[in-house]
Amino acid sequence: MPELPEVEYTARQLRDSVIGAEIGDIQVFWERTIGHPGAQDFAAEVVGKRISGVRRRGKFLLIDLLPATSTETTAATDFLSIHRRMTGNLLLLPPGWEIDTSLRESDAAAWHTRGPTLLARLTAALVTERGQPIKLSDTEYCRVCFTFSDGRRLIYTDPRKFGRVECWPLQREDEVFANLGPEPLSNDFTAGTLANALARRKTSIKQALLDQTIVVGLGNIYADEALFAARIHPLRRADSLTQAESAALRDSIVAALTLGIEHGGTSFSDYRGLWGEAGENYNHVRVYQQDGKPCIRCGTLIERRVIAQRSAHFCPTCQTLAVTVG
Repeated sequence: MPELPEVEYTARQLRDSVIGAEIGDIQVFWERTIGHPGAQDFAAEVVGKRISGVRRRGKFLLIDLLPATSTETTAATDFLSIHRRMTGNLLLLPPGWEIDTSLRESDAAAWHTRGPTLLARLTAALVTERGQPIKLSDTEYCRVCFTFSDGRRLIYTDPRKFGRVECWPLQREDEVFANLGPEPLSNDFTAGTLANALARRKTSIKQALLDQTIVVGLGNIYADEALFAARIHPLRRADSLTQAESAALRDSIVAALTLGIEHGGTSFSDYRGLWGEAGENYNHVRVYQQDGKPCIRCGTLIERRVIAQRSAHFCPTCQTLAVTVG
């Protein structure tokens, strides 16, 4: 699942590319991808709107919208919320692509799995606006297509169909995200804030860090990396951390996330950037999926354990286990 760095990296790419773009049309090829409102109402809410901003809340990508006729000083009225979950990606296609939906009539079973076929009418359309070749495999499993008035298409692809795209009035944003904790890259995320939240948790620290009410945006990858940097075993009880350990963990979380953003996110499976490119942060992880390899600090072999049905990677020497979950 894309975590905070992958979502933030895509948000920055979109911010550089689609601000001011007007949504001329929407095609929904898997209605359950639309989480709110219904698919027909969703199209009515979004078509004709202009993108005025791109933000992020935890693992959610937020795209601010306002009427196309509004002035530059008009505040956004609505926002799109895109939660990519396990296999969702966004791809920005240049003008010159068409959508072939003939599979829907010719092979219903294949349509149910694959969705439409995206075809490049022009050779120039096979290259992104950044000059990168578009991988045709990245255009498969299209679930939603936003067509801009300038001919570009922003497509949401999702092989496993777990992701959701929603449209909400901006005034309901706090309500929509009421259950999310502090942003780890904001000033609200302090050592004291983290320590207070962990003091109420008797679960393992790895489980606690995956709880989006404690801190948003962390998943398996960056939780493992942060715990390794802070020298804390993933099975330590969350409420056993000292103030100093909580402070070290807070700094390690920020450092791990920042590094992930700088390297375009971590691609080891499905995640891709806006132009189909893989993130490079997998080349910089210290413990995640490194089990059986020597620790970069002490040479002990990295281990993997399953904690609450999630994998955890750690160095048993650098991350000693003092207090476990009972």
